[in-house]
Amino acid sequence: MRATAVLLTLVMLTSVLAGCAGSGDDSEKDEKIASLESELANLTAENEEISENAALLASTLETAQAELAQANVDLSNISAQLSSAEWHRANLSNALEEAQHQLNLTEDDELIAQLQADIADLDSQISDADSRIANLEGDIAQKEAQVTQLEATNSALQSTIDSLTYDIRERIGTCPESNPGMEMVVGYDDGSGNGVPDDGELHDEEIQYRTGECPGDHARVGSFQNNSGGFGPYLMVEMGGILYFSADDGIHGWELWRSDGTVAGTYLVKDIRDEECEDDGNGGQTCNNYGSLIVHCWNNDPRSCHYPEIVAGNEKLFFTGFDGIPGTETSVALFVSDGTSAGTQLVKRSWTNWNPAFVSEEGWGETPGPRYLIPIPSSGFIPDRVVYAAQDVHGEINSPPTGDELWISDGTESGTIMIANIQPEDESAYNPDQAATYCCGDFQGGEPAHLLKKGNTIWFSANSLDYGRELYRFGLQAIGGGLFLVEDLVEGEESSDPMWMTSGSDGVYFSAQEESTGRELYHSRGDAFTTGIVKDINTGNNSSNPMYFTKFGDKVMFTAYDDENGRELWISDRTESGTFMVKDINPNGSANPYQLQMLDGILYFMAYEPEHGAELWRSDGTAAGTYMVKDINPGNNSSWHFVQNGITGTIFTIHQGELFFACNDGVHGVELCRSDGTSEGTMLAVDVNVGENSSWPLQLTSVGAKLFFNPFTEEHGRQLHYFWDNPGPFISEAEGS
Repeated sequence: MRATAVLLTLVMLTSVLAGCAGSGDDSEKDEKIASLESELANLTAENEEISENAALLASTLETAQAELAQANVDLSNISAQLSSAEWHRANLSNALEEAQHQLNLTEDDELIAQLQADIADLDSQISDADSRIANLEGDIAQKEAQVTQLEATNSALQSTIDSLTYDIRERIGTCPESNPGMEMVVGYDDGSGNGVPDDGELHDEEIQYRTGECPGDHARVGSFQNNSGGFGPYLMVEMGGILYFSADDGIHGWELWRSDGTVAGTYLVKDIRDEECEDDGNGGQTCNNYGSLIVHCWNNDPRSCHYPEIVAGNEKLFFTGFDGIPGTETSVALFVSDGTSAGTQLVKRSWTNWNPAFVSEEGWGETPGPRYLIPIPSSGFIPDRVVYAAQDVHGEINSPPTGDELWISDGTESGTIMIANIQPEDESAYNPDQAATYCCGDFQGGEPAHLLKKGNTIWFSANSLDYGRELYRFGLQAIGGGLFLVEDLVEGEESSDPMWMTSGSDGVYFSAQEESTGRELYHSRGDAFTTGIVKDINTGNNSSNPMYFTKFGDKVMFTAYDDENGRELWISDRTESGTFMVKDINPNGSANPYQLQMLDGILYFMAYEPEHGAELWRSDGTAAGTYMVKDINPGNNSSWHFVQNGITGTIFTIHQGELFFACNDGVHGVELCRSDGTSEGTMLAVDVNVGENSSWPLQLTSVGAKLFFNPFTEEHGRQLHYFWDNPGPFISEAEGS
């Protein structure tokens, strides 16, 4: 029999709690004491479990030994009974012989009859004695077999106990780069699996139990090239418990990486775009390795910039990037990956072999490549797919562009098709090389934007010559699907320009603009009859510019501006009477609520008012239930800082049932903070840049028990880190058994 845990006495003799060294103020000491108490509690709990298993093993051996002793006693008793039975049979045999002798000597008929009766009775008793002797002999054989088995069991149990051993090993590859640790492995040196019996080492299946975490509660996963102006690893998504992201290691350029938080589990998925060299004009070459996931703007026009994107389904990642030379329209493409190098492939180039000098009378649209990726996770036999916007341009003048339209892909070239051609091919193109005009092509298209997936329907805005930019939906289902113009809110060529599409109230909320009302809140259930303005919040032709829509049960919470209250928090149930300001947080101007997040039915957000500055607030949708969680940076100093070099990424997220966000408590600079929604539960989580210097954490991404983020330090620049509530224990001595 095997125990499935380690004897804690070994742990207590060979490990100590990490994090005991150092000095600081009373709060730091209190934190260390609390940490030690937590570790002690963890070890005590493991001690109880391990002791129970060790006691069970010892108890099993003791029981087997007792059973062996009892079996030996039973065997002795049965042997005594057998001897008695054999003695009794011998006496019966003697009596039988005597009776037969007397029968042979007498001629008395009466005595003969009596002797014959005695002989018959003695024969019967002898037969019974023979049967009892046979039964006792069988019992003895059974007990002897039981004794043999118990002796083997005792030997095996003793051998198991004797082979129980442990070893303390370094954890380097299985920890993050900055936090290598130790682990204790416990098991039986009995040759299981690939092990060698009694060699003093534990291998593979010989190991029954491991204990020992990588020390600390936050760690730097790895060191990447710090050549991005402080941006660092970004585009973080989770798939299958693994973090995927873009990073530049200084060798391969910006490419797709993956990480589970350990050194061994953090590596480049695939180097898609090789180094590119060109003649330097002096007989040499100038070489660069930009990578596939690089930002590029054509003609230094910010409206024509390609920003790479990564989205995740259940089993596939979809992303956009370059596989050619930057600066040419042939470079941007859609890629797919299953997280392996072999499974990372180009799906489709949107541009190939087209001379941008071939223009139409309308010119080129803003076409920075595939964008606005919306993942559609796999279901049943249907694989992961992605919906996106792209302009398809191939060949030269005899293969004209189709315009910027809506596409869908399953990650294969044959499974990548245009699903909505909103603006048809009706433009002629001029070829300056041939001084000829050709027909027809579409150089601009519907230019889909603001994509939203709701059930099996994609909602988006798109532009056409007849209707301007209006609200559309595309049904992905086979029956009842297809493309629909939901409503031409501003009739004719003018646009209502829908944006901020958000699911809610059995439909979609969005903002749109009309000349008489300005930009206001709208709602649609998918047809012209149910599509319209909800409320003119900033009355007249003044816009309230509603934004940051967040689903709140069957309602929506958002921010909006009116001339009386400024920008504040609002709520709507898609009726005019049910659309109102929740609370005038800043009576002297705008509270500017920002980073709206739902947790356990409560809306959390950052808001400003003069007495406390910008701080963390919460709301249940009522004025009384809307209040500041905590004045994190006391006084009128703001704890909320959301701009650092114009780059933010995700800086407010939900992880393990708590809020995590970047904040400044006035002591540690801008660092990672956490909150459970209460004042006492709102605190600093990690001081990465120790002291008053800020680490400006960005790109917060929850992956299982780890919260990955992207802080800055003077020593390492902006690198990939993660935070976790470390369960311990920490093993700190490397001594074998």
